[in-house]
Amino acid sequence: MCCKQKEETMRLLKAIFVFYQKLIVPTLILSVLLSFIGLGITGKFSFFLGLLFHYFIYEIRNYNEYYFYYNFGLSRLTLWIITFVLNLITGLIFMLL
Repeated sequence: MCCKQKEETMRLLKAIFVFYQKLIVPTLILSVLLSFIGLGITGKFSFFLGLLFHYFIYEIRNYNEYYFYYNFGLSRLTLWIITFVLNLITGLIFMLL
């Protein structure tokens, strides 16, 4: 892999990290709070919470932030797919714990 490709990959991973960072914190906090209340649906609920937070944070509140990620080469559809996959993984981890 060329040095230029590595830099491009790292740039995309950093952009994805910044994007998902706004979603993971509220999702995990609410999931942990729900588990303390005694709801046994934390893993399943974590998956849907992440998608819900994605909608509220990026579709309603910060819609113009999509332009920032588009400049990195990440389309809106790509960001939704990334959110879906990462929330699926997070939800599965919670269900296993």
